[in-house]
Amino acid sequence: MNRRDFITTAVSGITMAAATSALASECCADESSVPGKRKESTPASILIKNGTIVPMDGNNRTLENQALLIEGDRISAIGKAEDLLNTHTVDRVIDASGKAVMPGFVNAHTHAADSTILRGLAEDIDPFQYSQLSVPLEEEILTEEDIYSFARLGSVELLKFGNTCAMELGAASQAATAQAFHDSGIRGIIAPDVSDIMEDNDAMRGGGKADPKLKKKRFAEARRLLDKWQRNEESLVNVRIANYMPVLCSPDTLLESKALADEYDVGLNAHAGFGETEYFKSVFGKNQIQYLFDIGYLDKNTSIVHMLLTEKEEVAPFKESGAWMIHCPFEFAKRGYSAPMDMLYEANLNIALGSDWLMFDPFEQMRYAAVLARLNRGGIGSQKAYDFLDMMTNKAAKAVGLGEQVGSLEVGKKADIILVDFHQAHISPMNRHYDLVTNLVYNAHGSDVRTVIVGGKVVVENGEIKTIDEGEAIEDVNRLSERALTKRFSMPDANSLRAYSG
Repeated sequence: MNRRDFITTAVSGITMAAATSALASECCADESSVPGKRKESTPASILIKNGTIVPMDGNNRTLENQALLIEGDRISAIGKAEDLLNTHTVDRVIDASGKAVMPGFVNAHTHAADSTILRGLAEDIDPFQYSQLSVPLEEEILTEEDIYSFARLGSVELLKFGNTCAMELGAASQAATAQAFHDSGIRGIIAPDVSDIMEDNDAMRGGGKADPKLKKKRFAEARRLLDKWQRNEESLVNVRIANYMPVLCSPDTLLESKALADEYDVGLNAHAGFGETEYFKSVFGKNQIQYLFDIGYLDKNTSIVHMLLTEKEEVAPFKESGAWMIHCPFEFAKRGYSAPMDMLYEANLNIALGSDWLMFDPFEQMRYAAVLARLNRGGIGSQKAYDFLDMMTNKAAKAVGLGEQVGSLEVGKKADIILVDFHQAHISPMNRHYDLVTNLVYNAHGSDVRTVIVGGKVVVENGEIKTIDEGEAIEDVNRLSERALTKRFSMPDANSLRAYSG
């Protein structure tokens, strides 16, 4: 099987996973029934001093001997600590000696619940196999409360690794995931899937049939989630609209998805680039990106994830649209392939980083982004450490529609901040002769994050999550996964699952 054929088989896996989002329209009609709600509190004023500030404000610089003041949920000042203490009332002082003070990572593509359900099962199998495993698991076995629990643990991992914002796309119940995000204190973004074609293989051959009832149900659920979360100024949860894959949408649904997103002034997200452009050429006489561009689907508020088999002629319309490509390097490197990043970087597309699923360490995403690009071109190229960090902070914030709020440490922006401990063997030496950003991008790990602040509230301290009982969350998913997988491996197709049943 050649590279293109192998990647094309991923369509079957991804679109089968999309079917699980059909449950979302029936889930969490009353989120108050979901346990573990986080109590709201007013953020205290916090002064962070003695750290090295990495502002990510576009100037590729670090700030020494500067302190950062948080008042409420925003950064209110950056300056000398003594000056700020003399002119402001401060409730708490955090000593950041030996630590980088950075904007929290913005993970531009995640599947929080799916990750914790299938971690340790899906890494060494092909996309068809993990869909064969996961679709019955999520459609027939897991309850809404189960999905909440898995998403809650996913939120714990995201936060402990310094992801202060996560962009979730389709798949497992978005209602349950939104509640888990809210309870954990992460700045979460959900994107309910409104696709209306379920027959993924038929769709790839141009024979997929739109389901009006499914479409009506999914659009109604999307509106309900938009009304509940997007218009709730007291919550950190935001909502966008997803088409799991454009190939799973009738032409009218693509247009109506864009209209719904525009109505609520939110963005669009979709997976694409798994070989389906041949379908678009056969049906519409043009490649997929050109088709999406021509119908007005692509603009600066649209994020397209993966783009593994992007063709040269698709680059120009994508660039002209201003849309964002979300690159998830680690997940696909494990499976032996990557998007043609050398071509995409050379075209100067808008590119941000995400993790996809199974592992949420942003440092690994940055490292793999660098490695894959350099393997692709056979040399270092123009992208350096700062550029990859930018793709996981400032650019990622823009990609998910929050560029004016987060992604950099600037006065007036939301106080989404992390402290990363660089006083460690694997990041040392670190003095004036060394570049801190380079050292962090290539040598640090998510476990080096010591403090996480979201919206002015400390949610991780000394590496420990404060909003959720982590031990309880782990035991919960251990118990739930034991029950769920026992049922899954007892189903009629169990013999075909033995290779990855443990």
